[in-house]
Amino acid sequence: MSKVQSVLFEGPAGRLEGILKYQAGAEPGTLAVVCHPHPLYHGTMHNKVVFAIAAALFEAGCRVLRFNFRGVGLSAGSHDKGRGEIDDTLAAVRFLKEQYRAHPCLVAGFSFGAWMALEAALRDPTLISVVAVSPPLQYFHAKILAQLSVPKLFLQGAEDRICVPEVLRGLYPSVADPKELVLLERAGHFFEGHLTRLKTEIMARQKFLGIL
Repeated sequence: MSKVQSVLFEGPAGRLEGILKYQAGAEPGTLAVVCHPHPLYHGTMHNKVVFAIAAALFEAGCRVLRFNFRGVGLSAGSHDKGRGEIDDTLAAVRFLKEQYRAHPCLVAGFSFGAWMALEAALRDPTLISVVAVSPPLQYFHAKILAQLSVPKLFLQGAEDRICVPEVLRGLYPSVADPKELVLLERAGHFFEGHLTRLKTEIMARQKFLGIL
């Protein structure tokens, strides 16, 4: 039976609010942290795309933690233009790994959250893979992606007008292997009408992501 638990854990700017979903009575398996879109544009852990990513990872067998960045919901602090939010992501990873020691952990995110997930994976070599949905790669230096050697799954709406797929296509050849790119035809930035397809594409790459 699935369980949903509200959690509070310590971040560098104070307490962070999260929601942990897991199968009661089951071995923890792979852990997953999911990051939400930009806080200044109403991004929270309750965003529909974040919820879909978390649901896909849960159905693939993960224990999944969604959380609010600093200054969002019940999370302490204020927005830090991505710098502190990377630290928040790493704090969420530490919290989850402290609960379930010796279990592998991956990180995922949508839009701004995908940026945070990729940056966190660059800083924490214990993370096993990254799911980056609609990543805002216009903010990246290509060197970051060239240095990140864990499996990276990029999912992008072909009709995205916010994080345009042409930027991802242009940077993709310089991204370190292993990597996969999935373009969802007719899908926009928020995947309206395509969330089931998004979930299916993530679940189909369970082995690639290292999910036990």
